[in-house]
Amino acid sequence: MDQEAAYLSPAEVRRVLDRLSRADIVRLSLLARNWLRGLPGRSPDELVNEAMDRVLSGRRPWPCDLDWGAFFNGVMRSIADQWRKEDRRMPLAEDVGAEFDGPAPGLDLEVADLIGRMRHALIEDAPAREMFEYMLIDRDRDDIKSAIGMDETAFDTVRRRLFRHLRLAFVSGWKV
Repeated sequence: MDQEAAYLSPAEVRRVLDRLSRADIVRLSLLARNWLRGLPGRSPDELVNEAMDRVLSGRRPWPCDLDWGAFFNGVMRSIADQWRKEDRRMPLAEDVGAEFDGPAPGLDLEVADLIGRMRHALIEDAPAREMFEYMLIDRDRDDIKSAIGMDETAFDTVRRRLFRHLRLAFVSGWKV
């Protein structure tokens, strides 16, 4: 089966979403509430909106063989799982302060110095430096590709160059 024919086009997605009734939206909200159990600080509306955004932007393709309920259920489950993982990785600010009495002295300066040296190592390779900046703000592969306007091959090529520049700059210490 053709890859494009396996997914709904953006126009088809819009038509399906335009046909959703108020009751359908309430069902989505109830599904969202279910997936957000044990995840404080997030609302069902936020989850539904994020799912809609990902589907409408094309970041989450809609397989032709799935009805809207099953598809959005899976999309929202995936997003809620991603949010859970992100929350587990980020310690709460009050816990960090209580446990460690703040960061080690000079740690922020060391990190800033390291980032500055990495930027300097990438100064002559604008695409690699741009990719590095997006990596610093924790963007995923698809976000970086669309922001910079690259296809898979170009992305992989620039990524390899980025890491090659950094390896050369830092393999034998601080020479930048």
